[in-house]
Amino acid sequence: MYLSRLEVNPFRRKTMAALDSPQIMHACVLSSFPSASLQNDRVLWRIDKVGSATYLLVQSESKPDFSHLIDQMGWPSSGQQWETLDYEPFLNKLQNGQSWKFRLKANPVRRLSRSANDSAAGKTIHHVTIDQQNQWLIDRSAKNGFSIPHVPGCDSPSLEIKQRDLKQFNRNNNKVTVSMVTFEGVLTIEDIGLFNEAIRKGIGKAKAYGCGMITLARDYE
Repeated sequence: MYLSRLEVNPFRRKTMAALDSPQIMHACVLSSFPSASLQNDRVLWRIDKVGSATYLLVQSESKPDFSHLIDQMGWPSSGQQWETLDYEPFLNKLQNGQSWKFRLKANPVRRLSRSANDSAAGKTIHHVTIDQQNQWLIDRSAKNGFSIPHVPGCDSPSLEIKQRDLKQFNRNNNKVTVSMVTFEGVLTIEDIGLFNEAIRKGIGKAKAYGCGMITLARDYE
């Protein structure tokens, strides 16, 4: 598996359109791979903002070619390149009991049951409050092989919401709304098998639209 990063120019028209519509960005990401390589490949992506820079981050089984994205969304005259790292050596070092900083952009939603409201049964609704969104991730941590410890000295989880966005776009003449929440915090690996699967397959829904990819920073001793 590979992890790739490309800085995009947020002031170019093509970039602005893609940043505004996850559907457009999804198409841009998939166009970076030969169609044959996508048959059994789950591609995850997200937009990261670090300081004044905006990055497209892509996780994939095969290496992408971002040449056309540099032409359309980057700085082609500067000789710009992108970064692609082999992710497997890092993933192979992960073990139960390790604690890591993490970042996850996710789509916190829940499906209404019949007991809640028969007329709306099966409808997917967004969690809208910070507490609901934090609890959504905490509730899904165990089945994804990790736990979120408390901040030392208090009862609050080591979890913070850095950004919340609501994206709306049209798909097949229907309006689609995707709630995107960027979580950062600390996690502890509890089940390396489940956690490895969560990294490879992503967490939650709306993965085609830039949600689900979890990444790790330096570990805690």
